[in-house]
This record gives sequence, structure tokens and C-alpha cells, in this order.
Amino acid sequence: MRRSLPLYVQIESTLRERIVSGRYPAGGPFPTDERLRQEFGVSRATVRLALDALHREGLIVRYPGRGSFVNEVQERARTLRFHGSVRDLITQGDVHGPTFTVTHVLTARATPAEAAELKLAHDASVTRITGLRKIESQPTAHVIVALPEATGALLRLRRGKVYPPISSMLYDQLNQRIREVRQVIAVAMANPAVARALRIRVGASLLTIRRTYVTFDGTPAEFAVSSYAGDTYQYEAIITGNAQAELPVLA
Repeated sequence: MRRSLPLYVQIESTLRERIVSGRYPAGGPFPTDERLRQEFGVSRATVRLALDALHREGLIVRYPGRGSFVNEVQERARTLRFHGSVRDLITQGDVHGPTFTVTHVLTARATPAEAAELKLAHDASVTRITGLRKIESQPTAHVIVALPEATGALLRLRRGKVYPPISSMLYDQLNQRIREVRQVIAVAMANPAVARALRIRVGASLLTIRRTYVTFDGTPAEFAVSSYAGDTYQYEAIITGNAQAELPVLA
């Protein structure tokens, strides 16, 4: 498990993988809190935080006096979530996360959105990479990444190849350190290309996540748009308070 993440998040991720893989079969009993506490060597409170997240996601159900069971409902929403630092964000697919398979690479004039996010001239060109994130060969997200043309030429991505997150490659290969990531979540409709890639109907609802990665000198390095089937995925954010300062109470 990755020590950069809170313990309950690491446990939650491990348990989710066991459910998805069938190690804990649908409809079957889920391990007790005490058994999980002993297995992971953590407190009961930490185990409960992990199980609360699985319950919110609909992966397990609870019955008073009987315990927890793996949910038998297969068409449940899958939750996209993130906990951690910018470095955690750009490397989240490196170990057990989804793979990124490139389907197209081309150099083309930047769209208005790409030019604005990357702070390029309106007639500038970008390297545009289209690909799929997959889990166990199943497509989970259609992704379009735009890079400044010179950056894309240095990475030399190839169609049909599988890569780590591109933002991770910017760091590891080009030493471009990401200072911040701006994220926008929106709803869209699937065009024919996205629908074909995600195996959904044209016009189906999409959950889209737009991210702009900015380096320490303030230069936008990457603009990525990830599209997920809207009836399958939801997005969860956990916002915590600042222990050093309290916000005023609004009347």
C-alpha cells in the first residue's frame, strides 16, 4: 500500500480491488471489522472509515445484527475520488490504477479551449493525444490530452502503446515539476467517437473532468479532458477543515 495516502484510503482501495476481482463475491459476507483490523494492523476507527466509503459507493450493504455483505446490484455507480498531493494526482495510475492506451497522436492547430488553457497563440499548434484508460482491458474513460507541440515531440508517444499518466512522464522524462492542477467537472453528451470508445450510445450523458497542469514557473504544461459514462460514474470530494484557522459562521 502507498504510504503517501491516509491508511483508511489505502485499505479502502485494497478492499475495492478484492470486490471488483471477485475475491469477495457478490451477495457473500464481507469480512468483519475485527478481522480487517487484525489483517491491516490498524484501529477499528480506521477500518470504519474505509468501510463507510465502500458503503457510500454501494459496494457493500449492512444489516443490523447480521453484518456486512457485498452488494449484489451490478449496475451501481463507480466513484471517482482523489486524496493526496499534486504528486499523488499525477502518479495515481502508476501502480494499480488504470492503464492509458494511446489510440491517436497528431499535431494540429489548437482548439480555442486548448489555446486558452495552455496560454498559446490562437494559431499555435499542439500535440493532441487521444487514448483510453482501462481496467482489466475494459474502457473506463476516453481521454484527450493537449501538449505544446515541442513538448509532445520530446515525449514521442506512439499509437497502440500503453503509457503511465502523461503528467507523470512530464516530470520523469522532462523534469517539468507540476505546482498546481486546475480541475473543472462538467456534464456533456457523447459524440460518435466517444460513444464508440466507451461502448455507449451517441448522445448519452458524460461526466467530464478537465484538468490543466501548471509548472512551478506558472507555465501550463498539459490540458486533459477525461470523459466517463454519466450513468456509471459519480465524483466524490472530501473537504476538510483547517486546524489552524476557523471560518466565520454565517448567520
